Amino acid sequence: MTDVSNDNTTLITSIEEVIPFYKGNGFPLDKQYIGFETEIGVYKKGPDGKPIGASTQDTTELLQYLKDLGHDAQLEMASAVEYASPPFRVTEVQQLVKEIKKSWDDYHAAIAAKGFKANDASFFPFATLKSAEGNLVDRDRARGLVKGMKLHKAIEFLKVTLLASSTQVSLSYKDPADLYDLLITGYALQGPIFALFANYPPFIEGSDKRVDYNPRAAFYEAFGDQGSIPKTLLEAKDGDDFIRRHVQQVFENPLLYYYDSKGSIVWPEKPVTFRQLKDLGLNTRSNYDLSESFLYPDIKVCNIRDEEGHPVGKRIEIRGLDAGELGVQAGAPFIHAVLRDPETHLQVKALLAEYGLTPDQEGWQERIVAARHNASYHGGKYLDVTFGIRANGKPGNLRDFSRDLADILQLYAQRNPAIQKELQPLIDIAKSGLSQAELKSRQTIDYADANRRLLETTNGHKRTAKTYRSYAPHRKAG
Repeated sequence: MTDVSNDNTTLITSIEEVIPFYKGNGFPLDKQYIGFETEIGVYKKGPDGKPIGASTQDTTELLQYLKDLGHDAQLEMASAVEYASPPFRVTEVQQLVKEIKKSWDDYHAAIAAKGFKANDASFFPFATLKSAEGNLVDRDRARGLVKGMKLHKAIEFLKVTLLASSTQVSLSYKDPADLYDLLITGYALQGPIFALFANYPPFIEGSDKRVDYNPRAAFYEAFGDQGSIPKTLLEAKDGDDFIRRHVQQVFENPLLYYYDSKGSIVWPEKPVTFRQLKDLGLNTRSNYDLSESFLYPDIKVCNIRDEEGHPVGKRIEIRGLDAGELGVQAGAPFIHAVLRDPETHLQVKALLAEYGLTPDQEGWQERIVAARHNASYHGGKYLDVTFGIRANGKPGNLRDFSRDLADILQLYAQRNPAIQKELQPLIDIAKSGLSQAELKSRQTIDYADANRRLLETTNGHKRTAKTYRSYAPHRKAG
């Protein structure tokens, strides 16, 4: 969870002033950047012998321990820590994978050293909104989000914010055309991303009712125009048109809170938009960035920041990957393969075309929305759901698509043997059609069993915590 800077008082008066923020870096595609973040849920055995989330004090002490080891760690909203990699060129995925593995091992060693366990899933079975709020991180943005969401948002906003953890891969882009291509392909793949990286327990929110949907995917869909697949993309003609529509949405987006002239948080009685802040003289860059941060689509357009946290450009953040080892291990190679490796990217777009999911095909917008929805509300069928439409006019199937995607990824892995080991578990899931979430559901008897398994689980990383000394962490480009 990254705070928005509250001290940029530059006034923004029109959409035209903002559009240049999104022009891209102008670098050739092989000079673009890729970065990685993951959230790690932290828990322990409670006084009653049952698992509980790490407290605010627990995570604060853990954060300091990680920082003392040299890590640029951050805290997430409740009972979780965040690791963010430095950015790498897209031609340096092998180095990024090594950096991720080293830090992942170090984080797990640190968590174990402090007497906690790391959750290999996107949710705890036992955590409720009440218990999670009791472990809320001591930060203004966290308190502001929770208070604003309670006042003005559907309950799903709080569920994602307080209960869910995820893995994200970020990409820089050359220009508006490159941005549009990344978004179009990325959103067409959103259903498969949620399904293949699904890593949630079969019981959540302290309930003994078995989950038959993908929680994060379903909750984001409940956000309406502020989540899932945005209309700003579906209705756009090209990259420039998308940028204008996106900026317009940011101008009209209701803010949960905003910053006054001194940088203090103001909670309005009812939501106000960034455009309305002009009447108060608070139409600042900080509040514009804040408004953009209150949009939660599956692929987020957000700031690239320098070492001081100031915005210096834009990137996209692919957010459909669940937390846990699979996403950490295979997330960056997968996103690089389907969106930045030239050969694989073309093969993936050709495969999507076979399922009616490319923008040159009539009705593609409705089909990618439906494909995502079917992967979200799978009804216990997981990958065995409708996905697009075939050339013969018959509905496609996500399991069939995933097998074809596995073949493409296998070729990518053969061309990149240094990271084949990291990508292979995902390829195997795509081939078999059996996700981690489905496997966990098959293996877990009931809610009590889900919690019991948490206490039986070891952190799985035997390396001792050691000082971080690989790359200086920064967020300038990835």
